[in-house]
Formats: sequence, C-alpha cells, structure tokens
Amino acid sequence: MGTNVITITREFGSMGRPIAKIVAEKMGYEYLDRDIIDATVEKAGIPIEQFLEMDERPLTAYDKMMYPLGIGDAVKQDRIFAAEEEAIRELAEKKNCVIVGRCSDYILHKANKKSLFSVHIYAPIQVRKNFGMEQLEIRPDKIDDYIVRVDTGRSEFYKRHTGVSFSSMTYRDMMINSESVPKEEIADVICYMAKKKFAQVKKEEKV
Repeated sequence: MGTNVITITREFGSMGRPIAKIVAEKMGYEYLDRDIIDATVEKAGIPIEQFLEMDERPLTAYDKMMYPLGIGDAVKQDRIFAAEEEAIRELAEKKNCVIVGRCSDYILHKANKKSLFSVHIYAPIQVRKNFGMEQLEIRPDKIDDYIVRVDTGRSEFYKRHTGVSFSSMTYRDMMINSESVPKEEIADVICYMAKKKFAQVKKEEKV
C-alpha cells in the first residue's frame, strides 16, 4: 500500500509551519521541513552548508528562507535542488508525511504521486507582520524588509523550478487564508480534506 503525503507551501508569517506541525500531529504523520530534507541530502554526501556559505560565513535561519539554495553558483544550486528532489521523493515513499516547502508539491506531482494533498497558506500583510514581530521576534523596523526578501526568495525559487507563480493553483489542491481562523481549526480542515482525497484514491485503485 502506498503512502499518503500532505505538502504545505506558505507565505512568510502566514503560520504555515506551525499549521503543518499540527496537521502532522493530528494525522499521525511524520513532519518533514527544510532542515530534515537538508540532513537527508547531507547523508547522501552533498555538503549543503559548505555549498551555501555566503561571504565565508554560514547562513542563518533567515538567510535560508531568503535564499532557499544560497546565492551565486547556479551549478551548485542545481545540484542541491536535484539532490533535494530525490530526497523528497524517497522520503515520501517511506511513510505517511507532511512536507513543508522545497517545491514538494510540484516534485511529487511530477512524480505522479496519487495520494498527495497540497495546500498553500497565505495571509494579509499586516497579519504576517504581526506574526513576525510577536512570534519570531523580528524588530518592527526590520519586519517589512524580511517579508519582502523572504517572499522574493521563495517566489523566485518556486518559479525557477516549477515554471509557475508561487501563488498559482497549478500544483495545489487548496489555498487557505490563515487570517481569522485558529491554527487548530485550519489544521482540522486540511486533515478532513486530505482524508477525503486519500480515501478517493484508494477507492479508485480498487476499481
């Protein structure tokens, strides 16, 4: 029997990562984010941290959000993406999981993964600013710059590798505005819809 996978892409500050963790807990699935995927690639022999260093310093957590594959050498970036694409496909076949970011929706769609439910989470700019300042402790005079730079980095990364806009519905089953609904309730909706799709896939496989 195949595995079920939920992918979640998100705007910076839209609470996508916390929601993804709640979904994984509610579904009893493994949670996979950038750090776990990068660690898998490192085990395969590709020294990501060395490839991504900027100005002879390691990238911070925010650098990694702004520059998903680092900056500079396109050959190294392509090598990293190819390795992460393979890692995502392999991880998705091992067990039921929730995968955050890294074009995982596109990668698994291209791999013809049937039991796949992809969600994109967004929110109005002020909600995202408040979340960044209150939950991520970003200074008020820095928050606008962070949002612009992370949004730009993610959009360029997604467009380059998928060929479509970061806000496109092409590889998503659902788009959710996280503005006025509690995280737990958003997670409940995602779980409900994902279960519906997975059940339909199993039904079709039996026919």
